[in-house]
Amino acid sequence: MNFPYKVSFWATEGVKPTDPLGSRNINVDVLVIGAGFAGISSAYYLKKAAPDLNITVVEAEYVGFGPSGRNFGGVTTGMRELRTSFITGFDLEEERFAARYFLNSRAEFEQRIADGRIECEYREEPILMHALDAEAWQALQRESDVLHDRGTPNMLLSGEEVRRALPVPYEIHGGMVLTAWRSVQPFKLVRGFGEQLRSIGVPIHEATKVAEINDDGARVTVATTDRATISATKVVLATNAYTYHMKPFNELLFPRQSYVVATVPLEDATFKSLGLKEYTYIEDVGMTFYYARAYRKRLLFGGGLPTRGLFSPSTVDKAADTDAVEYNRVYEEMQRRFPLLEGVSLEAAWSGPIDITENFAPIIRPMAGMPNVIANIGFNGEGLFAGSLSGKMVVGQVLGSSYIDPDAERVRRYLNSN
Repeated sequence: MNFPYKVSFWATEGVKPTDPLGSRNINVDVLVIGAGFAGISSAYYLKKAAPDLNITVVEAEYVGFGPSGRNFGGVTTGMRELRTSFITGFDLEEERFAARYFLNSRAEFEQRIADGRIECEYREEPILMHALDAEAWQALQRESDVLHDRGTPNMLLSGEEVRRALPVPYEIHGGMVLTAWRSVQPFKLVRGFGEQLRSIGVPIHEATKVAEINDDGARVTVATTDRATISATKVVLATNAYTYHMKPFNELLFPRQSYVVATVPLEDATFKSLGLKEYTYIEDVGMTFYYARAYRKRLLFGGGLPTRGLFSPSTVDKAADTDAVEYNRVYEEMQRRFPLLEGVSLEAAWSGPIDITENFAPIIRPMAGMPNVIANIGFNGEGLFAGSLSGKMVVGQVLGSSYIDPDAERVRRYLNSN
């Protein structure tokens, strides 16, 4: 099959980078590398904390090119909620605090959208996670208990209740609904956040790729591939999966590629046959799960175990983005689960690299041997919401202890400690 490759289903066609730095040399107080949710959040909260700060953002492609514009559009309630079935050794009190922190920050996230007048289709959209075998159902019930202990809203459904809500032709043993999820058009959101950042006086130099970072202990010098030099007091590294190409930081995470296809708009009868009514966003249980979302009479379907196995890292490049073998795997699985879609035409096929860290939590701290370079990476596929708040944790690392938000710092310390 000839897959209709796109950078992202969500992205506007023909987006061109703006305001590249070119070969200019500049001096700034803070340089943020990466203009996704984490990078924009870092610059936004730094500027809010210290309005006179001279901050600049550089982006290798354009705002929303990377995972921030390619994801599935799910607004989670925080970190780790999809990994409680295979992560152990939590500090329950700290988990509860983190869960409350993220849930209580939802209003602030929504206010940013409102302040920026960002039209991004933000709405309530609970997610249904369903178990395809008895072992997964047992794990899901344990996960529900853990989430309840932490204060993350959810409810369990029996296999029969799931089948009534989701009439698919395969066995379902039970399910869990994460009731506090929201959804969004992610490309519109990240582009809107980018414009909001520019409006408060922070430039974003797109098409500006970093080649080298050096920290002499007093100041950081950053060289670009266009031979520009940027001198900064502090640098925030918000490159997520693309960190894989940046020595000496590339060993901090494991990049894994996720593949998605989107059907063309379906006929009414075919679309209704999918059964995605009450729950229009569904996922399997487990670490390598498939997921589906109904969107404007289309089915978006992706995920699953890569053909080359779980521990084959993505190359984080165009070859990975256009791997026909993986798209074919996803397309065939979609037709198996939704037989009426056999042979359906596709509107888009796209992928995105996910930055997996050793403890499945983000890395927000100064880099070893580079005290003026602060990492803000490793969101493990949950960067849309958590990444958008991460700047609150970066502020204290960049500006010092007097700027620390105590609640954000407590969560940062916990996420970086285990």
